[in-house]
Amino acid sequence: MPHFLARGYAGTTTKAIAESAGVSEGTVFNYFGAKSAVLLEALRQLVPSPDEVERTRLAMDALPDGEAVITQFCRHDEAVAERALPLARVFVEAAASDAEVASWWRDQEEFRHRAQRWLIELLDSHGWLRTDVPKEVLARRLWITASPEVRLKWEDADLPMADFRAWEEAVLQGLLLPPGA
Repeated sequence: MPHFLARGYAGTTTKAIAESAGVSEGTVFNYFGAKSAVLLEALRQLVPSPDEVERTRLAMDALPDGEAVITQFCRHDEAVAERALPLARVFVEAAASDAEVASWWRDQEEFRHRAQRWLIELLDSHGWLRTDVPKEVLARRLWITASPEVRLKWEDADLPMADFRAWEEAVLQGLLLPPGA
């Protein structure tokens, strides 16, 4: 992973990966098959598993109100971003030139969209979701606001990452909760 972070996808070679792992380049190919598979495995270890998503959902279901749910969602989102965001930039670069990475990135985005839909359903099941906007529109707004690309743009704009969670929380409360909630 350090090679991808330091040199990007195009600048990372399987030879460099093998050398840093103390194995031959042939071993890397035998185990992974391609450089893209090494990158996929690196990100797979950083993104939340379905079990982690389910545990988060269960914990949020017990919270007392919509604001607390969104606060906890943003905390979880921040924890995932701290693990995976550095590699997300490499993925965006790699997806532009590698079909396998692009396909996996699309699958990951679809998983993220489905995983975030539960937040809409949770808020709705407790009567905490705004009703003046269709749920599917709210789900897409959530998907965009909580996307890795928004965090990357925040970082690129030299805005303090320490301020991102408060911004995300305020935006999601305004987007998802009833006005005046």
